Amino acid sequence: MGAGAHRSRSLVGAAAVVTVLAACSATEERAPQPIAGWSAAEDVVHVWVGTCDGDPAAEVVEADDEVTITVVSTRRDPGDACQDSVTVTLGAPLADRVVVDGATGQVAEPMEG
Repeated sequence: MGAGAHRSRSLVGAAAVVTVLAACSATEERAPQPIAGWSAAEDVVHVWVGTCDGDPAAEVVEADDEVTITVVSTRRDPGDACQDSVTVTLGAPLADRVVVDGATGQVAEPMEG
């Protein structure tokens, strides 16, 4: 095989790797995701995020006046039709404590209905 053929194949291979990496980083970023809404019953909180089949996992930090929930999930373009949910069990009932979104640092709004 000549040097020109080898160089062409290397450039095609490098372009394919760049395309794959760009596609993963643009549409499938695993990171903390903003909470779209939540609901609670006693010591169980159900949390929804705007990812689609992103394998969400939650980290919870409880304090006397607030519960901070950080949901890490793979970001995919879900459109409006798909959300992921995760259920967390608290050490004590939620009661009057507010839910803080660990991704934004803001108080998360409960789901209506």
